[in-house]
Amino acid sequence: MSMPRDLAHLLLDALFPPRCVACGASGALLCASCLAGVSAPTPPLCPLCGRSVAPSGNGDTICALCAAGHRPTALAGLRVAVDHDGAIRTAMLAFKYRGRKRLAEPLGDLLVAELRRWELAPDLIVTIPLHVRRRRERGYNQADLLARRAATRLGVPYLRDALIWRRETPPQVGLSAAERRANVRDAFALAHPRLTAVLAGKRIVLIDDVTTTGSTLGAAAAALVTAGPVAVYGLAVARPSPHDDYALRAVRGAAARTSAGRAARA
Repeated sequence: MSMPRDLAHLLLDALFPPRCVACGASGALLCASCLAGVSAPTPPLCPLCGRSVAPSGNGDTICALCAAGHRPTALAGLRVAVDHDGAIRTAMLAFKYRGRKRLAEPLGDLLVAELRRWELAPDLIVTIPLHVRRRRERGYNQADLLARRAATRLGVPYLRDALIWRRETPPQVGLSAAERRANVRDAFALAHPRLTAVLAGKRIVLIDDVTTTGSTLGAAAAALVTAGPVAVYGLAVARPSPHDDYALRAVRGAAARTSAGRAARA
């Protein structure tokens, strides 16, 4: 009889205490001190993409990017738990590229905490698939591990392999928001027509590890929407902070265009 995974992990941790992947402290894969130092979007948040927005007396909470049309329209909303910097960036790199699969536990718990803050009650959790070639190279889909952790902690059904890649796309790194959307447009499809009956009428949370513009989540959501769910929401562990070079350029550009449009209408 095989030993339950959680018990096996407890025994291994007792014999070989884990070390924090970020600072090396003994006792946890991602220690409390490093987690306390991570940054996250601060309210008020844009209801469409979850970015922080400046408080407004007129009740306008839509961020500059979404106001300029740079939002994944197939998503009913998008949230991220933390910024992709510091200890989170270190942990994510180890999780994705160095085989540290157990980091799905603390990182998945960040998803759980964010979903509870969001006060959503999903019927189903789905994840972004990994293209078959990349999965063969890596050996696992990191988003799948995160979704499993979140679904287990929340007691929500998790539907694995609901989506497939219709074509392999180049990496999104270095692309503009428009280029990212074009790169992944129509890249996903339902894995099987019979899934329509499973997804129809459901409130779905679609999980990924990192998002920048939400383009990949939006493209995957567009495939899910064909099945007739009530709504599809995107949720990711992290997003580059406003101080990240790409994000800063995108926000500044969208804000400048929005300001120019308002000035022209004044």
